Amino acid sequence: MRRPAAIAAAVLLLFLLAAAAWLAAALRPRDVPVLMYHNVLADDEATDAYKVSASEFARQMDELDAAGFRTVLPNDLYLASRGLRPLPRKPVVITFDDGYLGVRDFAEPVLARHGFRAICYAVTARLGGEGAERATFDSGPLLSTNEAAAMAARGVVALGSHSRTHRPHPRSLCREIPESRRELRRLTGARTKDYSYPHGLYGYPEMYEALRKGKFRTAVICEDRMFRYGTETNLLAIPRLTVYGGRHDVRVVSVDEGAGEIVLSNGGTALPIKAVVRDAKTGRIRGESDVQRIGGGSSAAFRVPAAAFAGGAYRIEARDKAGLFDYLPNP
Repeated sequence: MRRPAAIAAAVLLLFLLAAAAWLAAALRPRDVPVLMYHNVLADDEATDAYKVSASEFARQMDELDAAGFRTVLPNDLYLASRGLRPLPRKPVVITFDDGYLGVRDFAEPVLARHGFRAICYAVTARLGGEGAERATFDSGPLLSTNEAAAMAARGVVALGSHSRTHRPHPRSLCREIPESRRELRRLTGARTKDYSYPHGLYGYPEMYEALRKGKFRTAVICEDRMFRYGTETNLLAIPRLTVYGGRHDVRVVSVDEGAGEIVLSNGGTALPIKAVVRDAKTGRIRGESDVQRIGGGSSAAFRVPAAAFAGGAYRIEARDKAGLFDYLPNP
C-alpha cells in the first residue's frame, strides 16, 4: 500500500513544481507597452496629435504584427498578475479614449485583419444617437449607443469607462465612477471592470477607493511611459505610451559617421523620437540616441556611438521612445 501513496505524492510534488514554475514565468517582470490613442480618421482629417490617420494606424499595426507582438486587454494583465492567465511572449495593449466613431470605422477593421483586440473607453453620458442626434467631442463624432453595443458584441474592440461627463474635477469623477459602469451596461450591454481617468487625473485616494467599490480591476493613466509588469503592482494606475497623430514628415538632414551625429528634421506634428542605427542585413540595433521632441519644421542633432556606423551597410530609423514605430520612410 505504500507504493501507490508514494507515487501519488510524487505526482503531486511534480504538479506543484510545475505550477510554481508556470506562476513564476507568468509573473516575470517585463515591459508591456500600453498604447494610448484617441481617434483614427481618414488621412486628410488627421490634423493634430490626437488624430491618427487611417493609413498610419494600419502601418503601425503592420509593424507590431511583424515584430511578433500580440494584443492583450487590461483585464488580461489583471488575470496574469494573479496567475490565472499567462501573457504572450510580446504583449501589447491598445487603448482608445473618449469613444470616437473613427475607432469603429477605421481602427476596428485593421485590428480584426491582424487578429488584434483593443479597448475603447467611452464617456457614457455622451453615447447618444445618430445622424443629427450624434454627439461630438474634441476630435470628432462619437459612437452612438447602438454602434458601441454592436462593436462590443463583435469582440474586437471591448468597451471600458471613461467616466460619465469627462469633468476635470476629482470629486465629481468619484461620484460618477460606479454610475458610469452601470450606465455603460444599461446602454450597450457591455460589462466592464476597466477605467480610464479623464484628463489623466489619478493618484487621489478617494478615486482609488471609488474604483475598488465600483468593482473595477484596472485603470489607465496618461504618464507617457512603459508599464513594467511584475514590478508595478497598482493596476489602478497603469501608465500608457502616447501615440502621436497628425502629419509626420521626418527626414534625415545629415549624417556624420565619425562624430556619431544624425540630424533629423520633422516638418509635421511634433513628437518625441530617437535615432536608431540598425544593421541592414541582420536587423540588429547597432546604436540609438536619446529621445528628443521635434516638429513644425524643426531639426535636432541625435548622438549615437560612432561604432554604430562600422561593420557594413546600415539603415537609419526615427523611432518613438518605446522603439515600436519607425517614423522615417525607409525603402
